[in-house]
Amino acid sequence: MKEEQFWILLTKKLCGEATAEELALLQEFINENNEQLASHDVLQDLFSANPKLEETNKQKLEDLYLNHVNRLKSQTNDFSENDLRNENHLKKEKATSSTTFRLIKIVSSIAAVGIGIFFIVETHYDEKQNIVQGTRSHNEVNVSMGSKSKVVLPDGTQVWINSGSKLTYNGSFKGNLREVVLDGEAYFDVVRDIARPFIVHTSAIDIHVLGTVFNVKAYDVDKTIEATLIHGSIEVVNRKQPSAPKVMLKPHEKIIFNKDLVLSRKDAKTQYVPKPTELPVTYYALVTPIPKTISDSSIIETSWVYNKIVFEEEKMSDIAVKLERWYNVKIEIADEKIRNIRLSGSFVDESIEEALKYLQLLIPFKYQNKNNMITISKK
Repeated sequence: MKEEQFWILLTKKLCGEATAEELALLQEFINENNEQLASHDVLQDLFSANPKLEETNKQKLEDLYLNHVNRLKSQTNDFSENDLRNENHLKKEKATSSTTFRLIKIVSSIAAVGIGIFFIVETHYDEKQNIVQGTRSHNEVNVSMGSKSKVVLPDGTQVWINSGSKLTYNGSFKGNLREVVLDGEAYFDVVRDIARPFIVHTSAIDIHVLGTVFNVKAYDVDKTIEATLIHGSIEVVNRKQPSAPKVMLKPHEKIIFNKDLVLSRKDAKTQYVPKPTELPVTYYALVTPIPKTISDSSIIETSWVYNKIVFEEEKMSDIAVKLERWYNVKIEIADEKIRNIRLSGSFVDESIEEALKYLQLLIPFKYQNKNNMITISKK
């Protein structure tokens, strides 16, 4: 009971909401226990680095902690997030008292799993609207539009998750396989483990890995799935035709898998051929090389990891989809000719307004932006 009281009082002190009586009681706990003194000093230093911690920063602190939780689940059997938040759902709240209460639960939960103090390393990723849900055996990370996130899986594999994406994985990664399910886009840096292959399941293909770096773009709503290999090797399996030939990718190769059945096979470089007993239709996958002379950060398919939007000879309609996910807006292009115009360019720190004005230099159009609903029409 004293241990729990200590963490509650410490959190209230850090948030500036402890009474004089509570501060005196906290000091008594510290005087009685050297370990609690060390914990107090470390967290005090952390908060003192930004004494005017605003609500958004408190929310970000909580979000960063949740990423840390994912790593903790595999290290203890009795760790639970049920005490952390209602239905394990992370939401923005404006009330200061509510924020303080959540921070109390964070700090006390850290103590409950016996690790004492955690250290936060902030990245350039905007995680403030991400949702982490989970049980002891199942985790789900939802990244909202306009945000990006990074998680470390129980085996040490690092995953960068793009906006509008969902990653689901087993909380312990126990067994002969390490499996994740992806709806959206993610960049994987997989820890090598020959005894336990790593598998990424998408809506239409499975990607088998031992240890490598690659990007997967597999939004359920998109007609295609793309996998881009940076280092190592991956094997692509058609989930809808498991007997079809598997495709092995080499470094700096990209596969584009069409999820729709096709009748013609003329344009496919890599073709899944059905058995004679199957219908005379099939799926196809196009394998293309990526120039080896460019750096990893300049590869179009992985540019988002480096906070860049890059498009090369892409239709305006496809660029609009990228902008929607990147800026959390809706874009409607009223003119068919504008939809089909192909453009090349890139954005780094531009706002959505700046991006649209840049595009207007390339093609003539006008637009209206009403509450993040953007309508583009002929000028």
